[in-house]
Amino acid sequence: MDGNIIWIGENYIAGLSETFGARLHRHPVIEIYAACDGDSHVQTEHGMVQGEIIVIGPDTEHAIDDTGKMGLALFLDPLTEFGYSLRQHLLGLCPSCILSADGILKAQMRMLQSMPTEEHLKSVSESLACTVQSSPVERPFDASVLQAIYLLSDKDCEYEMETLAKQVFLSKSRLAHIFSEQTGITLKEYLQYKRLENACRKMLQGMNITDAAYDTGFSGSSHIAVSSIKLTGMQLRKMLNL
Repeated sequence: MDGNIIWIGENYIAGLSETFGARLHRHPVIEIYAACDGDSHVQTEHGMVQGEIIVIGPDTEHAIDDTGKMGLALFLDPLTEFGYSLRQHLLGLCPSCILSADGILKAQMRMLQSMPTEEHLKSVSESLACTVQSSPVERPFDASVLQAIYLLSDKDCEYEMETLAKQVFLSKSRLAHIFSEQTGITLKEYLQYKRLENACRKMLQGMNITDAAYDTGFSGSSHIAVSSIKLTGMQLRKMLNL
């Protein structure tokens, strides 16, 4: 495969690559990884995890250990209704879990391996998302936290903590405190992820990396590159095949 392919769905960012091997890292999102050959390996702080589909919880130190073979990774926001419900049903307090693929998904993964196109990535990503989808769980967050999450889903959102706090009628320190207390994710980390997610959308629509960085509150291409490695363990240019 020449480079990498990325697709952004409604509830996730999906990436297809043969170079997922990354340094050990943590991030505030849920990651779902599946090697196209059905034999996936992820190194975690608790040891090696092997299976068909591996779900990695937020803030779990890990690295995909399948460099050289094609794999699919989905990055999911754990604070959306979709992500929160998935986490409660599949992970609970566990750092990771293993799932099995049905016959249809296995066939799709094999096709993706032989024909790695954006259309096939989109189709397989939707199937994988359906495989892990769980019945809705009500998020036990204050109205101000839910409103902040909703505001940050807007592609035209301002990613300044002070602006966000004013929009939900709290002080910056109060919002940061209750956000972290109730979600288990710091508001600063979550803002960085939403910035990166939006920047990726803009770059896939044709915007160059520098303009996308400035447009989403990063100080420049170097800043967004560092954030990409911290949040995903991968270089942004490799993720987007730039």
